[in-house]
Amino acid sequence: MLFRRVFFITLSSLLCTPAMASIELTENIRLGGFGSTSISQSDNRTPLFISREITDETCYDCDTTFGLQLDVGIAEGFGASGQVVKRTQDSWSDPELEWAYLFYEFDDFEVRAGRLRLPLFLASEYYYVGQAYPWIRPPQEVYDSILGFTFYDGLSLSWDYEISDELQLTVSPYYGFDRLNKVELGEFLLQFDTEYMAGIYVDLTGFNYRIHSGFMQAKYAQRPFNTTQKLDIYTLGAEYSYESWQFMAETEIDRLQANWYASVIYAFDDLSPYITYAESHQLRKSKGVTAGVRYDVTSSISLNAEYQMIFSQEEGNRAQFVTSPLVYGESADVDLMTLSVSFVF
Repeated sequence: MLFRRVFFITLSSLLCTPAMASIELTENIRLGGFGSTSISQSDNRTPLFISREITDETCYDCDTTFGLQLDVGIAEGFGASGQVVKRTQDSWSDPELEWAYLFYEFDDFEVRAGRLRLPLFLASEYYYVGQAYPWIRPPQEVYDSILGFTFYDGLSLSWDYEISDELQLTVSPYYGFDRLNKVELGEFLLQFDTEYMAGIYVDLTGFNYRIHSGFMQAKYAQRPFNTTQKLDIYTLGAEYSYESWQFMAETEIDRLQANWYASVIYAFDDLSPYITYAESHQLRKSKGVTAGVRYDVTSSISLNAEYQMIFSQEEGNRAQFVTSPLVYGESADVDLMTLSVSFVF
């Protein structure tokens, strides 16, 4: 199963595995790509999920992503990487530069500078690569908790230490410079004038498991208000495989909310059914159950079918919608059906 092989590797490694060989333009330049699309429909008129806004009208592009990644080796230990993505919220004519950085490796260290991916979650490094995880979309309760922000402009330092032959420790502090971050939340455009973001993540990776913990502090002011505030975000995630079973769980906590999910996947041959339970508290109050199945057509193409139920815990709260369902005179609960296809090349 493809997703069982890539849970513990980054996208750069994903695009370079023999089963999914990227295009080798020259000896030192490699081009790869990925994409996903779906047919989705809920039973509620209220737009569901930030940056996707799925409703009760059949949608053919709410989950559509497409990306290209270019990796360049400049000299020994020195290189560059760039990734352009048409995200779910982007038009095809206006994709986003998701990362573009220079890196230098020496001994057990790696320094990166440029636009970098926020390393808060288990799937952060390959968030837009639907082929790299079992579900159609990572659980929104956790992955939408920071309003869909996925990158920062700044610096990172990574230190890898082999504790044993089968156990590796990675410690990586990072710092992001000032930037104006924008997100559309329904009809509203939210703007956050971020003075800085600083954090660290620690990974412990074994033969069949990975534990990821992260911390980030952001100092920002929300426009048009000038009041500056700080937000501390804590994350913890783990994934473990045993024979044909795969277990994943993550939590995100800050002063505004607490969110978590747990997922179980069972793989036999090319078919992998899964079930996920998730909760959100404080800012968003909901419980959700997702049942689905993934079929690997080839090593680089997969199909998913998913049925998701989300129950609001408080009448009128936003839950996983982009606004309160009371605005549309709708129920606070929602059911969602999705069929999708994902690929890498």
